Amino acid sequence: MSRYTVLLILWLIAVFVFSIFTPEFLKLQNMLDMTRHFTEIGIMALSMTALLIAGGIDLSVASVLAMSGVVLGWMYRAGLALPLCIAAALISGLVMGAVNGVCIAYLRLPPVIVTLATMALFRGLAIGFTGGEKVSGFPQSFVSIGQGQFLSVVPNQLPLLLLLASVAWFVLHRTVWGRYIFSIGANETAAKFSGVPVEATKFWLYVASGLMAAVAGVFYVARFNTAKADAAIGAELDAITAALLGGTPITGGEGSLVGTMLALLLLSTLRRGLDMAQVGVEQQAILIGAILILAVAVSQRQGFNFTLKLKKPKER
Repeated sequence: MSRYTVLLILWLIAVFVFSIFTPEFLKLQNMLDMTRHFTEIGIMALSMTALLIAGGIDLSVASVLAMSGVVLGWMYRAGLALPLCIAAALISGLVMGAVNGVCIAYLRLPPVIVTLATMALFRGLAIGFTGGEKVSGFPQSFVSIGQGQFLSVVPNQLPLLLLLASVAWFVLHRTVWGRYIFSIGANETAAKFSGVPVEATKFWLYVASGLMAAVAGVFYVARFNTAKADAAIGAELDAITAALLGGTPITGGEGSLVGTMLALLLLSTLRRGLDMAQVGVEQQAILIGAILILAVAVSQRQGFNFTLKLKKPKER
């Protein structure tokens, strides 16, 4: 069976199990509403998939989300028009992504070390800038982006997530730039000698990752009607898990956004079902961590292949 088939089977099993323990789980409104809580993760997982395919990683996406939300909130508190605040939040995400891109693509520093450092840096800047205070009281027109429903049924975030996923899929799987990303992850040296702009491609990948995290930050603020420095702590774990579980290995060179979206659906179902079953946040974190380890192990399955050699029967 393909990985997509396995993910769909696991999702059906999860839906069946949770529907037994919680009959309300199968209601259409519940199934649609659970996507609202994973939109921010899904947006970040799109760029995370591209980074993993290119052999990189971005551990700072949740901190970028928090910092961009803080920029939005405090500029709104200062009296600026809301569209300008949103634009400033998106620009801040671009800047933070560019910082990662310069350090990794041009200074040739390891992605894990750089993004681990900027994860602490951006979160620390957000906390230091706000002093731990929160900004709330945004206008209803903005809050409805995160809390309203499209056509009175579908959460407003879902169409945008599907649109972004479609654009990302087209760029990654149907454009020359997407071929660059796959070639860099497969063999960076060979890609460079083949004329692929390796440094520029990696730089713009991290810029795109910062922008996507900032978009997720805007939706996070709209959903909770609050801008705070401690927003989405640990969300990078869910984004990485979705990409790895969807079939994108940490070694790079292969992967698919379709698999990432299916894995995201499975993870959101697990989160929603466990919430309705009143399972604690700590236990959920343990489960997601175990799934991440399993996903990495499966992605490295070629290292666990064994060959069974049969002795040739002796001729009489």
